[in-house]
Amino acid sequence: MATHDLWTPDRLPDPFAGVAKFLFDWIPLLVLVVGWEVASGRAVSESVLPPPTAVAAATVDLFATGEVIPHLAVSLLRVGVGLGLSIAVGVLLGIGMSQSDAVEDFFDVFLSLIYPLPKTALVPLALLWLGIGTKTAVLIVFLACLLPIVMNANNAAENVDQNLIRSARMMGTSDRRLFWKVVIPATIPEILTGIRQAIPFAFISLISAELIASEQGMGRLIRDAGSIGRYPAMFATIVIISAVAYTAVYGFEQIRERVLVWT
Repeated sequence: MATHDLWTPDRLPDPFAGVAKFLFDWIPLLVLVVGWEVASGRAVSESVLPPPTAVAAATVDLFATGEVIPHLAVSLLRVGVGLGLSIAVGVLLGIGMSQSDAVEDFFDVFLSLIYPLPKTALVPLALLWLGIGTKTAVLIVFLACLLPIVMNANNAAENVDQNLIRSARMMGTSDRRLFWKVVIPATIPEILTGIRQAIPFAFISLISAELIASEQGMGRLIRDAGSIGRYPAMFATIVIISAVAYTAVYGFEQIRERVLVWT
């Protein structure tokens, strides 16, 4: 019996393929918005679920008044610091665990214990240690992003092509140069994959931390708007941070594609 591949936009000739792919990618979001519009005021009261038009107006108002700008700036700073620290520590730790049994034995139990623990459960503890504010949010983002980066870096370093290593050793490459010239370049693709996986975790953990333990940030803005019944503004804040997170992921994917051209 003959088999047929599923239709994809790429099968169309240019320039129609690009347009079709764009529409195809955004159909789920369009369905969600239409369903939201239909449900608002019918299945659910508009006071609880404002329609997309009201949320769009609130989004414009948040930027026009400048209310969202300082909160967004604080949140982006926290994401950047927490994610940056997790990349620096995670890459070194992951590769170090692959190169040293002592390092792996020392950190393996710790990582195994915190891996299944929801990082938001640590917010009250971090609050006791560090108080309300940036330090607590950065710590939660750091812990949430650390594990995928460590795991990908460790897996990549442990699975470096042994033929590359043997060839380098036959050419007289020292252990130090072998590490920097062979092991590190071979791990870059998986390290970038780990960072790509960590970016959404950074935003999820940030908002969770700011909802509980912050005087500024998008999470705090969501909480404040919801507590006084400004539901269009609350939904608008959620839409804004979601759009920012999507842009961060998409932008990183574009950078990764360019970095990995040589692979």
